[in-house]
Amino acid sequence: MSLNKPTFRVNIAANRKSTERKTLFLDIKPDTSVRVRIMPPTTEAGMLFGKSVNHFKLKSEEGFGLALGCLDEHGNDDTGTNCYLCSLVKMLRNGDKAEKKIADDMRASPRWYAQVWVFDKDEGSYFGPKLLGLSKTTAEAVNDILVAQEDSGDDYFCDVEQGQDLIIKRTGSGLNTRYNVLPTGKKMPLSEVDADWEEKMIQDLYAALEIKLEDPDGQKRAVYRSFEDELDWEAIQEQIG
Repeated sequence: MSLNKPTFRVNIAANRKSTERKTLFLDIKPDTSVRVRIMPPTTEAGMLFGKSVNHFKLKSEEGFGLALGCLDEHGNDDTGTNCYLCSLVKMLRNGDKAEKKIADDMRASPRWYAQVWVFDKDEGSYFGPKLLGLSKTTAEAVNDILVAQEDSGDDYFCDVEQGQDLIIKRTGSGLNTRYNVLPTGKKMPLSEVDADWEEKMIQDLYAALEIKLEDPDGQKRAVYRSFEDELDWEAIQEQIG
């Protein structure tokens, strides 16, 4: 007599989510797509995106990876507005192969962040808010849809009552990365995305981005920690201080 053994189904999506790092930021993996509802602007300026410009490949005092905000873009009265990192990158681009590599790694990198709710096709529901970082080209593609909707008299995709989701598809990786942006065409109010969207919505996008700023001296210390033995500090001191 054979025993009827229970049949178990492995929930791949649930297992994957259980091990994912919890973060406010949404990353689109290579050769995947996401369906998102972009939130309306939260300020009178009417901007969907918050622009963030960072210098990467630096190290913290503890030796961890560090990104510092570009002072040319985000500088203020406390930090100054002349970016030491931008000046150093410009200098190193005229150097040897190794210096040019450091300059490329450390150059100012802009991203345009939109606040979104993400549709989970496995659950059939949305989660958010998340901050989705886009390249300039992809942010322009999103803006092009807004322009087309305005020209045609259609509702904006970020409209509270008559908005719609966008599908953003990523193909390739590295320098070969490409994004394609398309509206779904299905209009619905934000209350159907999340009944509590107004309470959950991020009001200060730039505060949420947590851009780390250091004055020029602090930037210089970060570079020294990161590339102490790889750069000619006498030449750097002579040319940019």
